[in-house]
Amino acid sequence: MEKINFLFGIHNHQPVGNFDFVLEDAFEKSYKPFIDVLEKHPGIKMAVHFTGWLLEKIEKDHPDYISKIRGLVQKGQLEIFTGGFYEPIIPVIPEDDRIGQITKLSSYVENLFGKRPRGMWLAERVWEPQIAKSLALAGVEYVVVDDNHFKNAGYYDDELTGYFITEEEGYTLKVFPISKKLRYLIPFEEVGETLDFLKTMATADGNNSLVMFDDGEKFGVWPGTYDRVYKEGWLDEFFTEIEKNSEWLNVSTFSEYVDAVAPKARIYLPISSYSEMMEWALPTRAKAEFESLVSSLKEEKKYESMEMFLKGGMWRTFLAKYAESNLMHKKFLHIHERMKEVQDVPSEVLDEYWKGQCNDVYWHGVFGGLYLPHLRAAVYKHLIKAEKALDEMKNEEAKIFDYDKDGFDEVIIKNDNIGMVVDPDYGARVLEIDLKKAEFNLVNSLTRRYEVYHEWISKAITQEELEKSGESKTIHDVILTREEGLEKYLSIDWYERFSYIDHFFGEKINLEGYSVSKYPEQGDFVNQPYNIIDKNTFLRHGHVWIGAKWTPVTVEKRFSLNGGSLEVTYKITNDSEEEVTLHFGSEMTYNLMAPEDDDRYFEWDGQRHNASYKGEFTSDKVEICADYEEVHAKLTLSEMANFFIYPIYTVSYSEGGFEKVYQGTSLTPTWKFNLSPHQSKELKVILSIKE
Repeated sequence: MEKINFLFGIHNHQPVGNFDFVLEDAFEKSYKPFIDVLEKHPGIKMAVHFTGWLLEKIEKDHPDYISKIRGLVQKGQLEIFTGGFYEPIIPVIPEDDRIGQITKLSSYVENLFGKRPRGMWLAERVWEPQIAKSLALAGVEYVVVDDNHFKNAGYYDDELTGYFITEEEGYTLKVFPISKKLRYLIPFEEVGETLDFLKTMATADGNNSLVMFDDGEKFGVWPGTYDRVYKEGWLDEFFTEIEKNSEWLNVSTFSEYVDAVAPKARIYLPISSYSEMMEWALPTRAKAEFESLVSSLKEEKKYESMEMFLKGGMWRTFLAKYAESNLMHKKFLHIHERMKEVQDVPSEVLDEYWKGQCNDVYWHGVFGGLYLPHLRAAVYKHLIKAEKALDEMKNEEAKIFDYDKDGFDEVIIKNDNIGMVVDPDYGARVLEIDLKKAEFNLVNSLTRRYEVYHEWISKAITQEELEKSGESKTIHDVILTREEGLEKYLSIDWYERFSYIDHFFGEKINLEGYSVSKYPEQGDFVNQPYNIIDKNTFLRHGHVWIGAKWTPVTVEKRFSLNGGSLEVTYKITNDSEEEVTLHFGSEMTYNLMAPEDDDRYFEWDGQRHNASYKGEFTSDKVEICADYEEVHAKLTLSEMANFFIYPIYTVSYSEGGFEKVYQGTSLTPTWKFNLSPHQSKELKVILSIKE
């Protein structure tokens, strides 16, 4: 009888910094019930991967669950895979971090379950050829990636029925293709359809294999799957049918299969990830065109035959597409360079640094956490902790260098209380304000961008509507929304959203237009280059549109740190031969994380307003508070100003559907004043961190 080997695995992951209730919900809906069902089917062998951070959490909170896993491993029913301990995108972290993170998880798994992993889960299946060497040096024997990787190399489905071997600089690594067909069948279609597909690849020698290795959260956490997988018994039925058909369907661990069957061939895989990720990574304009092409090919029933020749972007494009992603990435690269200057970096400092490499916040698609401020805040928290420890070992002076790797210099300014990064080439804006004691980046915001999926919002349905339909679809086949009326939040910023952004306004400025980034900017300072005068001072000879002509105006901006205070001094000079009236504003962005909470607020003149407040007021002092994050600050101005204040919301799409997310509050003091020819005006904005 013809036979086929079925290699089944699940990958369980939660990003560093995710809420405890989210982790517990995933445990109760997915991680625990899955193993409960598996225990009832001793004939099923499979693999599982846990992110190290998640595994530590489960070990602490649910030791009985760990004992169950250990028992299944000892019986040979379950194989544990390794990976980067904090689930980094392996190709974009330094090689010593690749090896260190993998080795850390392998050792932890061995200590916990009594067996050292041979196989590895590759985060988001992001493959670049050079990592084969790193994985081999970390003790990895084989890794699973998508069949998409192999198809991009010119292989067809009927050739992807085993594992292959690749090498880099002579270091070899075995690679398994994950079947996209099985990823879409399991657990969304009837069990029989999966078995019918598996049977098509059975052979007389029984050496063929097909791999399904995907997110464990799709078995209970994804919309509609808990009822289907457990209440309606899909997983139990799936395992039962596999056991019933054992005469032709052999379930095997990856290690058993590797030991029994030789590799099919040597292969060299191109840079790749799963097909959806490569589509998400494309620049927005190209992504829209790519989606249109895919849609046309599907309508013409040509997509399946052409898919292997369609290649989207590459993961690294996220670092070009989103400045916020790039800044976090370059922050940990800077810390990596600093670590080379310090001998014997303590393991706890290295761990904080590695936590800051957790991949979720560095990208965005249906998954990906870039749009989630609490995950960005967690990454910044761990990186700030690591950087603070390094400062205590070897202080870093103010430094001018190309921090964000865009070809232009940035400036790091810091003391024992505050660290900041100034970007002279783009308005001398401040990219980051790290409050060291609170381990919090006050400028942790996100620019409101156009995303291609914004075009789908009119087609979105709620989870309740989906449940009423009785259908269980993959998240790629249904458009959900968490609330109605999100169209009104679809604003697009024309400049990137950081702090100390220099505006010149005209007569038609108003809060409504300003808050949606639709207003007449009169100056050419917001996103234009400033000259670096010294490590604290930046200067631009620019222009302001006044009376139907450009008037030359100079802005000098000086930053100084004094204890727990950041003082910004503006000197604005009228370089023309005529008297002018200027309306100047310095926009700051502060993310207080939770817009509706009463313990996060702005206060002026004895009035408190939570972070969702939108309005105008006049004052020379504003209190800024986020109790949970231990952020207590005070903004003091050298003279009274009229303020614009409004919350920044983005509309993003995730596995739960469309949602609006608070990304911070825009706070802009503005002043109107007259300047005679060549006269200057000085203004001071002081941010003081309170104990």
